[in-house]
Order: sequence, then structure tokens, then C-alpha cells
Amino acid sequence: MDGELIGADAVILATGAWDDGWAAQLPEPVPMGPQRGQIVHLDLPGVDTSAWPVIMGPGDPYLLAFPPHRVVSGATREDGTGFDYRLTAGGQAELLAATLARAPGLAGATVAEWRVGFRPYAPDRLPVLGPAPGLANVWLANGLGASGLTMGPYAGAAAADLACGDTLPLDVTPYDPARFGGG
Repeated sequence: MDGELIGADAVILATGAWDDGWAAQLPEPVPMGPQRGQIVHLDLPGVDTSAWPVIMGPGDPYLLAFPPHRVVSGATREDGTGFDYRLTAGGQAELLAATLARAPGLAGATVAEWRVGFRPYAPDRLPVLGPAPGLANVWLANGLGASGLTMGPYAGAAAADLACGDTLPLDVTPYDPARFGGG
């Protein structure tokens, strides 16, 4: 801390959408960019949502309930926005239309708030998992995009296993960070 060097046998960089700052400093850069996601929080006063299920499907907005009466729906997948944190009319309209198509019973809900988040993704849309090109004992775990909240714990455990020299039960070759350059 405060400039103190701390030794480590291995380092895992899993910095999300902000990874490009680190990745650009690697001997062989690994491209990573942000994808904006707008998320809506809906309140259903008088309705107990504490036992409602999580609903996730490909291409559809997820629905996640929080007690006592909130439902969260998200999110847009907006490329090329950089770290522009603005809420947009188009993003809001897109998400509300998709949410109500999936769960028309939410039409009477109160829009409580909107949020914006950023997901990391590589240009080829595949995760980045493996050794940092050109550096010993540095590992990368990133680029999960919209799957980060669900797959992040597994990717983190896999990166830790790789850093410890363990063999994974799946082939991670397609996710090798060296796929972007001369590594």
C-alpha cells in the first residue's frame, strides 16, 4: 500500500470492463472493451416478490426479484458506447418493451430507478482465460460480457486453478489471451 511492493507467486488480472488499461501495458496487448447495459428497477407495492424465481434466457432480459416488492430487469447490450454512463431513451424503450413482452404482468409496476453498468468483452466475444502473453505467472480472467454475473465465479476458480498449475476439466484453448497477437 502507498507504493509498497507486495510479492506474489502469481497474479490474476480480472478487472472487468476496465481491463484495457492493464491489458495495454502487457508485452502483447489483449483487447478488451466495455459494453453498456441499462437496467430498470421496478416496484410492485403490496406484492411480495421475495419468493419469485430468477428468470434468464438467451437474448431476453433477465428478471430478478428482491424483497420486499422489487423486480430488476436487464439489460441492454450496447456496443461502441465506451464508458458513456448516460441513460438513453432508446435503451430504456428497448428494455421496457422486452421486459413487458416477457412479463406483461409487470405493466402496472412503478419504475423506481434506472442504472447503467459496463460489461467487459473481447472483439471476438469469447472470454479471455489463461496466461498473459509475454509474462510469467500473470493470468487473465475477463471478457465474460453479459454472462459475468453467472459465470464469473467459475472463471475465477478456473483462473486460480491455472495459476496453481492444475489441469482444468475443460479445454480453455479457445479463450487463450494469446489469440489476439503474436504470442
